[in-house]
Order: sequence, then C-alpha cells, then structure tokens
Amino acid sequence: MKKLECGKAVSGALRQYYRDIWEKRPLAWSVVSSNPLNDICNLLGIQVAYPENYACVCAAQHLSEKYCTIAESNNYKSDLCSYIRNNFGFLLDEGPEHPLGGLPKPDVVTVVSNACLNYIKWFDALRLHFDVPYVLLNTPHKMSQNDDPSLYVDYVAGEIEEAIKELEKISGRKVTSAKLKETAHYSREQGKYWREILELNKSTPAPLNFPDLANLIFVPTSLSGTELGLSLLKQAYEEVRDRVKNGIGAIDDERHRLILLNIPPWYRLGISSYFAEKGCVLPFGDYTRYVWCTQDIDDSDPLEHFAYKALGMATDSGYGSSTVETLYGPLEKRIEEDIKAYNIDGAVVQINKSCKIMSTGGLDIARFIRDKMDIPVVVLDADQADERFYSDAEFKQRLDAFFDALGE
Repeated sequence: MKKLECGKAVSGALRQYYRDIWEKRPLAWSVVSSNPLNDICNLLGIQVAYPENYACVCAAQHLSEKYCTIAESNNYKSDLCSYIRNNFGFLLDEGPEHPLGGLPKPDVVTVVSNACLNYIKWFDALRLHFDVPYVLLNTPHKMSQNDDPSLYVDYVAGEIEEAIKELEKISGRKVTSAKLKETAHYSREQGKYWREILELNKSTPAPLNFPDLANLIFVPTSLSGTELGLSLLKQAYEEVRDRVKNGIGAIDDERHRLILLNIPPWYRLGISSYFAEKGCVLPFGDYTRYVWCTQDIDDSDPLEHFAYKALGMATDSGYGSSTVETLYGPLEKRIEEDIKAYNIDGAVVQINKSCKIMSTGGLDIARFIRDKMDIPVVVLDADQADERFYSDAEFKQRLDAFFDALGE
C-alpha cells in the first residue's frame, strides 16, 4: 500500500499533541465526537486529551487485554465499552510505563450528549475519579421529523454560552467574538476539505485506503477548529487530488472496492494488507463518512455554527439526530447511493461487541446490501479495542470464503 506523504506531517502533529498535553495547562479530558467544546477549549488555550483516542492507541500497541483485565478485576463489567475498560484499566494500572507516556490528570472533564449514551456515565465517572469540574453540553435528540429546528439550535446555542462561562473560569481567559468567529471558520473549512477528500476517493483507482482515512480522521476530530488542523487537511487534499490526476491508487492492483461498516479493530488495522493482497481497497466506511463533518454549516454566526455542529452528529438533515437515526435502518438509502457512487462490489460488516449503537441493525444492513445491491457480503465478529474477542483464524477463514465469492 502506498502511504501518503502528508501522513508524516499528521504523525508529527500527533506526537506534538501528546507532548503538549503533558507540557501545557490547563488540560481537559473530552469526548472526540462532533463536540464544539473541543474547539472552544483550543480557543481558550485549554489542551484537550481524548481518552477514546488513547484507548485506540493502547489497543494498537496490544495492551487492551492488560488494561481491560485490570478494569474488570476492579468491578468494571466486561459488557462495558472496551474504550471505557481500557481507560480505567490504564488509570488503575500501577505499572510505570504506558503508551506515549499516558495521559496526565485533567483540570476539567467535558462531554457532549450527541453520541453514545455511555459517554455521559463514563465522563461522569471520570469527574468522580479526579474530583474536577464537569462541563456537559446537552444536545437533545429530536422527537419528530416535523420539529422546528430553530428550537433545538437556540437551546444548544444557550448551552454553549453557559459552557463557555465555565471554561473561561478554568482557563482564566475570555472568548472574544473575533476568536470565536475565527475558530468557527477553521471548523467549517476543515469539514469542507474532509468531505472533498472523501469525494476524491470515489475515483478509480481509489487514492486512499481505509488506514489512510483512519489516520487522517485524527485531524478533524482532535485538531478541530485550529489553523494547524486546517493546514494538514488542505495538504492532504492537495496530495489526494494529485493522486487522482495522475491515476495513482492506494494499492498497486485494484480489482475490488469494498465498503467497511462499523469501527475497525484498532489492534488489527494491518488486516488491510490481507485485503490488498487480494486486490481489494476500502475507499470508504460509515465510520469515516457518516460521523464527522457530514454537512457544510454556515459560520457567519459562530454560536449557531457550533450549535448545528453539536446537533448534526451522524446526520445530513441539518439538525438533531433521533435515536432511530443512529441505527442502520434509516441509512439504507444513503448506503445504497454511496455503494453506487464509489463503485463498490463487496461489503465487510463488522458486529462490534463494544459498540451496540453501531452494531444494532448490522445483520439487517448486511442482508439489504446482499439482496438489494446483489454484491457479496462478509460479516465479521470482533471488538474495537478488546483483542480478547478477536480470532485471526476465524477472520481469515470468513474472508477467504468472501474472496472466493468476489472471484479471487
């Protein structure tokens, strides 16, 4: 697989990011999802650490079994999300060494309610563990398609204003209208470049494979609303555009284009090489296309921009997801359109033990893709960060049968 040159700059930014969370204060522990509090923390000079991202790092370094076991031995149930168990296992581990030095104690914990309900309890538990302030941005789920969006936007804008007051106390700085407008602009422009990159990946051959996208997603999540984040995404866009112009693909011999549904097992991203050996590229998945930066949000009113950003998690409707919209059923039309647009001829559907919200309806969407789109589908069982629920032999056995169906 051909790696992006800009990947070096992204990796360098990632290393600097982990240095900064140790060297600069104050520090917030926060949720990665479409969370405007992260943009505002960066604006105020509050460094932001993401326990969710760090759980992925721990999994990639094959420490998830150790940390999850420690958490379970301290009465954290095995049914909890493996990100949570990784996080508390790391906190409770008495060993001296942790990946990238670990995460230092936060000065504040921030969370938004637009994603998995586990987040609220997880970060509330972190508040109790560290005895630090807790800033919650409440983003209500809409009750009906006929609801007035202005009611939701006005409510969340008010919530953001209250959160800003709390974060100003912690940082000792004030949010100016000029800085807020600048941050909203960076946020909007990052989203534009991210969506352009995804559009370019419709080309044949695909300029990016899933590991490239998984690496780049660090930017619009962890560096949201920053000039650095915008610069990195612009650099990535230009390189991907040049690849498309010159007919350069992410793999040497692209014969099949696959959709990947659900969060991948971070401890086995190398499985992409196994796909590449069979001429298979993964140009998009729901994790990289349907969660972040799904819509272009006007930034002329920064508070309104951030309110829509918080409400637009995983939706294209412009405001507020309903609980049912987080399941696969309502995504059928979207997925059908993208399978055609990306010229997909096979689907990989993972049933993820940890992420119930992204796995509910997984078998239904697998059946829909197989029956309606008439393309081969393989269903895999794994966990996003707990390696104990992964079997390499079982994965490869199912994939070999899938490759046979593809004609490989």
